Amino acid sequence: MKNYVITLALITLLGSCNSQEKNEVIPLAVKETNFNYEPTVLAQDTTKLFIGEGDINSDTVLIIAEGGPHNQLYFDFSGRTVWSALPDFFSYYRAHIHQANTLNPTIYHWKNEFTEEMAELEVNNEVEILNRTIKYFKDRNKKVIVAGTSWGAMMIPYHLTTSENQADKYLISAGRLDPAPLQVKYHLKGYNSKYLEDGKTLIFPDTTRVRNPNRGEYYHKISRVKQFMKGVLGKHKFTEELADMDLSNVIFAYATNDPQIGALTENEIKFLKSKGVPIYTSDGGHAGPDRRIIELVKDGTIKL
Repeated sequence: MKNYVITLALITLLGSCNSQEKNEVIPLAVKETNFNYEPTVLAQDTTKLFIGEGDINSDTVLIIAEGGPHNQLYFDFSGRTVWSALPDFFSYYRAHIHQANTLNPTIYHWKNEFTEEMAELEVNNEVEILNRTIKYFKDRNKKVIVAGTSWGAMMIPYHLTTSENQADKYLISAGRLDPAPLQVKYHLKGYNSKYLEDGKTLIFPDTTRVRNPNRGEYYHKISRVKQFMKGVLGKHKFTEELADMDLSNVIFAYATNDPQIGALTENEIKFLKSKGVPIYTSDGGHAGPDRRIIELVKDGTIKL
């Protein structure tokens, strides 16, 4: 297996060197794992990693990290984003970053098993997309604002631990720093789970229920990939990993009744306060924090 993985990496590398058409680089972390699918490769051209719109000459770039993981960006098929309600949205250049899954739908075509190692590889590829996109625009002397919702909000803390804190402002909306270990445990078994309206009580998924016969095998493959990726990212405890980092350019908003990821714990709130991070709350469910941030930008409480 070791020789097979090394050979695969060499073939991918040689292919990228010899083909200007593909212009690809090998995945970030080629590990000794069962590659029974085609791992994501990232284009050397960073502009291939996001969908851009607006005036490229704008002094400010808004990088948007969507929720997910999804196999197609919401913006890609709808042309819309919640952040378009920001006062100066259309004066910014907007970069809607891809997710590993939106760049590489073959992730869902795994043959034997989708493992934690494979999920970790793809999560690392995804955070590299964010890292490189921020650097791309900062290298061009742009003011960079990063807005992340849900899955995108979870990616921002991971970005901060894997790259320099380069952006001018980070808007973390409906994310967590320390996801509930029990929810993470279920994700890594392939099950989704939700919370009651108190934002604290986890609803245990029915692990004994048989598969819905009206949903084909491909549906279940997609579900497993998404849950495993959430589980791998959720294993991080960012209140510890970000302990020595300056977070003065971070804004955090969460919902007290978030049914998807739950509300922040006292420990998460204490950590953010110790870092001087402004924390804003909403009772509007999982979508509420986005609207809360936009309202606060409009009334001048949050300055971008």
